[in-house]
This record gives sequence, C-alpha cells and structure tokens, in this order.
Amino acid sequence: MVLKDEKRDSKLESRPRTVVTTDGEVDDMNSLIRFFLYSNEVNVEGIVLTSSMYHYAGDEKRGVEPFRWTGTDWLYEMIDAYEEAYSNLMKHAEGYPEPDYLRKVTKIGNISDAGEMEEITEGSEFLKELFLNDDERDLYVQTWGGTNTTARALKSIQEKYEDKDNWEEIKKAVSDKLVIYIILDQDESYNAYIAKNWPDIRIINDQSNFWHFAYAWKYHADEVNSKLQGDWNYEHIKKGHGKLLELYALMGDGNFIEGELPEEQRGSEEYLKNNPQYNRYDFISEGDSPSFFYLINNGLRSMEDPSYGGWGGRFGAVNDKLYRNIVLDYDVYTNRYESEYTLMRWFDDIQNDFAARADWVIASNYEEANHNPTLEIKEGLDLEVEKGEEVTLHAIGTDPDEDNLTYSWWRYFEADTYEDSVVSPLKVEQDARGGMQFGLHRELNKGEVTNSITLAGSDTDTVSFTIPKDAKSGDTIHIIAEVQDDGVHQLKHYQRVILTVK
Repeated sequence: MVLKDEKRDSKLESRPRTVVTTDGEVDDMNSLIRFFLYSNEVNVEGIVLTSSMYHYAGDEKRGVEPFRWTGTDWLYEMIDAYEEAYSNLMKHAEGYPEPDYLRKVTKIGNISDAGEMEEITEGSEFLKELFLNDDERDLYVQTWGGTNTTARALKSIQEKYEDKDNWEEIKKAVSDKLVIYIILDQDESYNAYIAKNWPDIRIINDQSNFWHFAYAWKYHADEVNSKLQGDWNYEHIKKGHGKLLELYALMGDGNFIEGELPEEQRGSEEYLKNNPQYNRYDFISEGDSPSFFYLINNGLRSMEDPSYGGWGGRFGAVNDKLYRNIVLDYDVYTNRYESEYTLMRWFDDIQNDFAARADWVIASNYEEANHNPTLEIKEGLDLEVEKGEEVTLHAIGTDPDEDNLTYSWWRYFEADTYEDSVVSPLKVEQDARGGMQFGLHRELNKGEVTNSITLAGSDTDTVSFTIPKDAKSGDTIHIIAEVQDDGVHQLKHYQRVILTVK
C-alpha cells in the first residue's frame, strides 16, 4: 500500500494529485522550497530523488564516477526547515502536508547514472504502487530531472503483468491516470522506453519555456525581470524569512552546494567576480517550477487544457496525448510573438505571490500577512453567444483581509480561436542563444491586428464588448478577469470566461 494521510486525503480530494521527481540541481532545490510553500494547493503523493544527464551519483561496481551529485541529505534538510515553518503556514491556509507525512513519501530512486532504469529501487517501487493503486484521479508526475525512475516503475508494471490476461486493462488504467510533465528530456528513458511502450500516457513536454524562469532570465526585456533582481529578492524572500528561505539559493549569497562543480557554485564570491552581469542576490533559477505552477488553481483554468495558458506557460497539441511549446504569445516589450512569453507574462504576479507566502513563513498571526482575494463572475465561466451580440460581464471580488480591490479585464486572444486577422505567411523561427534552444518566435507582420475586440470598462468590475459579426460558429473568445488587492505585494486572483459562438 502507498503511504497516505487519510485526514489530508479528505481535505485535498478536489485538488490535483502530484508526485515530484528531482535530480537535486540548485534550481530543483529552489523549486522545491517554493513547492513546499504551495503544497497546500495540491495533494502531494510523493517526492522521489532521481538522476539526469546533468547529475548522477555514480556506481563504483559499474565504474561510473559521480557527476555533479549533490547527495540526498539536502532533501531531508529542506523538510526539516519546512517543519519549522509548518505551524505558521497552517495559520494562513489549510491543507499543508504534515512534515512527517512528507518524510514518509520521500524516496530515493534510480540515481546511479544518466538514464539508468534497470535497477529496481525504493523510488521506482514506490512509483509503481502509486501508478497501480485504486485512485483513478489524474496523477501528475512532475519530472524535474530524468524520467528514468518513472520509466523503471512503468517497466516493472509491464514485466509483472504483460503476460497476464488483464494486461491491457491494467495498461489502460495506468495510462489513463498519468500525466507526465517533463522539464526538458534530461535522459533518454522517455524517448527510448516510455514513448514507445506507453504511447497513451498524456505528456506535457516543456522543451524551452522553462529556460526563461531559469538560467536564461537575463536575456529578457528589463520590464519582465524587475522581481528577479537582487534587491527585490533579498528584501522580500531572503532577509528575515526563516530557515526555509535561508536555504533558497541566490547569486553570491554564500550558499555552497556539496558535490557541485566549482564553476557552478553560484553563491560564491568567485562566481560573482567571473560573471559581472549578476548582482548579489540576483535570481539563479527555478526552471522546474512551471510544472507545479500549472497545477495551482488560480482561476486561469490551465489544467482544463494546456493550450489555455497560465502560470506554467501555454502549450500546443502535437497529438491528442502530447503537448509542447509550439504556441506563441505576443510580447508587448519586444513587439513579436514568442513561445516563452506564454510564461514570462506572469512573472510579476508569480513573484508577488511567492513573496506573500514567504511572509506566511514568519507571520504567526493571520493578520500579519496578506492573502489572495477571490473572484466570481456573475454570468458564469462558460457562455454561449451569438455573432454580433453585446455581452456584459460582472466581476464580484472579495478579500479576506478587507483590502481595497481593483479590477482588470483583458482578452487572451492568443489562446482563443477567433482570428482577428489572417496574415500569410507566418514565418516561425527557432530562437537559440547562449547554447540554449529558447523556443519559437515570429515577428509581427505588417498590418497584423493583435486584438480587434474592444473591452469597455476594462478597469472596472463590469465589462462590455461585442462579439464580432465575422466570428464562425464554434469560435471561442477567452476573457480574463483579474482582481487585485492593495495589501503588501498586491495579490491577484483571476477568472477565465470562455465564450463560444453558437
């Protein structure tokens, strides 16, 4: 049986189930700290340490030397630090997992080599039982390193059941349950084994967007990076925010990561000296965080369809089982369409929210910190409309801290299917800089209209607009409502209204 906390299960029944697999890079460590602060938003089924092409423990018997291996102790040290924060976090939101529960569901998987999936490990057996249990709800397998431990678990299932009469039934049940969210292909096990043997598992494969909340952030326009800078990080995340946030790694902060290469010790004075483009306490990376940003129920409804977009970015369908970074949003700062802007457009909101939760770590009373407002749309979230129809929507916001609220409405035109203008040809190019595949982009074409629907009252709680007369039956129009408080960090909540033309 998989270890579970029955009390927590009842509370989190409606929240997404997820297991994290991680290879222990510095950005994984940072992502895990943020994940702990948001662990009340999901049902944490497990944390499994795995390897990748970038980090592995080595195997003396096989003659494999360790490479950039950061060990296993850091994971338990972070849970210890989370335990110190736990009592305060519970005063601000229900549903945070008990520290002892996290210890019970933390396992060591296949860590000896990049892509190693032959050994049956504690972690792979844990995942196998998780994949086979009777809970039919979707299980999101966050893949922050390689897929090898996940692959080993699936192979163990295949080896046990493929000769049995009920194999196809078991295979379908597992495939229907799993959603594997892959941050880059960090070993060969997905392509070599999972894709070939388990083709019906749903995959969200982030090949490029993640770089932009990772080591590539300095390439952005300054406007999207304001809350990744050292001064902001030190003031709102690092300084005086308890042991858990002390562990959060920033440039030149003095943190030393055991096992990491000297040239990758970004907390050192030497690194700052050799990389003058960074200031002390600048953001390093959280390239794996988009995989759980996707799971946060903030009203953007991204879990309903990866093509809708949200804090984890926006994805296009390669087929009915596979989504990748093949869609573009219009970057207002560069005046072009970019796949990475589907993630970058949310940075300020993401960071403000993180800062508020960092305050929860040290605020022993509810009144000492800020909390997100909530938002409802009077007319509902899924509406059928006529061509040429005048539509009015009413937003109703409430705030638990009784802060003042402001409203904003905008059309997420890149995510809907009504075409404002058809421009041909649309030349999409691969953007590669610094040795990284940054994603796809295209320049704005001459005469191209980015948004032709005017929203009246877009800065009030009531918005009005007209459905275009040239809309086709079945076209969708996505309208985003935002409510923002005026408390510390100015927190938001959203609602996405999807209007479908009759």
